Amino acid sequence: MFSNALQESKTSQLKIAALIGGGGRLKAIESGTRQADSRAELALVVSFKRHSVGLEWARERGIPSQYLRWPHWKAQGKSREEFDAALADLLHEHQIELVVLAGWGLMLSPTFLAQFPERIINVHPALLTDTQASTVALADGRQIPVFRGNYALEEAWAAEVPVTGCTVHYVTSEMDAGPVILQREVPRLPTDTLSTLSERVHAAEDELLPQSIEIACQRLL
Repeated sequence: MFSNALQESKTSQLKIAALIGGGGRLKAIESGTRQADSRAELALVVSFKRHSVGLEWARERGIPSQYLRWPHWKAQGKSREEFDAALADLLHEHQIELVVLAGWGLMLSPTFLAQFPERIINVHPALLTDTQASTVALADGRQIPVFRGNYALEEAWAAEVPVTGCTVHYVTSEMDAGPVILQREVPRLPTDTLSTLSERVHAAEDELLPQSIEIACQRLL
């Protein structure tokens, strides 16, 4: 009976890949997958940054990891589609069922997205909407601009919005738009600097991302 239960537990997990930059969110992802009731197995870590701390961290823990040299591909005159095809092949090789973007600063091609329909999620350090709307409603009804792209935190800080936050959402062909899984508001405090605000936003990401992974896995099982 114990053996059957163990086998059922193993087969009810989905293999996930974390696509990262430096790897700041990787510890939270891995910690979530180690929970007894987790439906996710961190089966692969990929970064486009040569000196990614996250890659080394994963290797030290025996997690398969890979550096994909986008600058090298670009220097050879190869297209993003070719790069994404190599990335997709790597994910298929590891039988990845859910792709988690956590600091992956490269847009994914439509061809890549089509290979993992409703199986790619992204964490973003700002409040987003399901659509390409230019504003988002706060819990108190106020509207603030939507900040997309790699410098969303810096732009929110420069705009002096009273509240920012983070969002985990499904990835679509539109940049930083798609069905929202979870999001959390993070207020800007009078004593905040960009650094302290960023720390609190990233702490919120570390809480929401493992929860969102579990939600996405449950929907796929």
